[in-house]
Amino acid sequence: MKKFITKTIVFSIPMLVFFLIPASFLYTSGENYKSIEGIIKSAPNYLIGYAYNEGNYKYLKYRELENRKALSVIALGSSRALQFRDKMFNKSFYNAAYTISSISDFIPFMKFSLNNKNPEVLLIALDQWMFNKNWDDLSEYDLKNKVWHPSFTKKPSFSTLRSVWGDLLIGKYGFEIFTKKKHDALIQIGLNSIVNNTGFRKDGSIYYGKQIKKLLDDDNTANDYDYLDTYSRIEDGNRRFQYGSQVNDKSIESLNHFLSYCKSNNIYVVAILPPFANKVAIKLDLSGKYSYMDKIFYKSNAVFKRYGFELWDMTNLNKYGSNDSETIDGFHGGEVTYLRMLIYMIENGSILKNYTNLNHLKNDLNKRKNNYIVYD
Repeated sequence: MKKFITKTIVFSIPMLVFFLIPASFLYTSGENYKSIEGIIKSAPNYLIGYAYNEGNYKYLKYRELENRKALSVIALGSSRALQFRDKMFNKSFYNAAYTISSISDFIPFMKFSLNNKNPEVLLIALDQWMFNKNWDDLSEYDLKNKVWHPSFTKKPSFSTLRSVWGDLLIGKYGFEIFTKKKHDALIQIGLNSIVNNTGFRKDGSIYYGKQIKKLLDDDNTANDYDYLDTYSRIEDGNRRFQYGSQVNDKSIESLNHFLSYCKSNNIYVVAILPPFANKVAIKLDLSGKYSYMDKIFYKSNAVFKRYGFELWDMTNLNKYGSNDSETIDGFHGGEVTYLRMLIYMIENGSILKNYTNLNHLKNDLNKRKNNYIVYD
């Protein structure tokens, strides 16, 4: 019996090590084993950034909206809408972006998440690839069966535990996270937040901490440094940069349904076609394989005009005084870019003038922290 127990213990030790070490990282960082309901309800400031559980972000945004009264302005879209900040508005605002992938996601998200607390204005980003059938053909487009549903992963999967080991072995992070000094006035949840100082703020916007530091230092280990990764996407025609010559008619149909839904629910829509870095825009044009992008504004704007809403083509940074030195990567502008964008829209008659103070925005721009960050 004693021999059996000894063998069992010897056999169990490697298994315990395999599970306990990654589990300790996940627990200490809050990547897993930690619910966020209490933080959402009580924390005045946080930075939540998951490394392995990005699916939790939809749940985070849903619960934040659930916990708030009806808002004046809500930003919605993919990661390319995340740089709009609450400090840019003088009425209630929340950034619910990073919840939309397909153009057909807007209505299901709103039906599930807003719960009769519709905003006065919906500020949305329409990614160019949403209109490319080679990226999203919308072949199964059906409003009746389309569902948007968030979930929260509290317990780690086996693959997550294995991923922690992999990242430990290649030095992505180490045991320093157990002793890393945290900001006194900021709750940090998740490995991406603690290791890379990257994640979502209380207003729903994103902070690219480590990426911004690397860009400021001209560090060639920065993500998409000199847009090389974006160029690779263009050359290979993949990862959202699939080639296309025509705007997908089903995308326009879906857009029409969405705007009709907003009109019937008294929600005013302001939309942007988000920017590319200038160098990337040149690369796209020279390839001759993305002619569908040139047709998006004309076809979509006809639908927006039908409902009396706004569509702004912000693809070109130069249009509103931004440039490549203010981009996070090849297809994400920084906070400064989006503030410039907002100022341009207001100066040219957007309804957003009723939700902001133009003089304050210009003053904020003049006092910006650097090329990427406006506010503390």
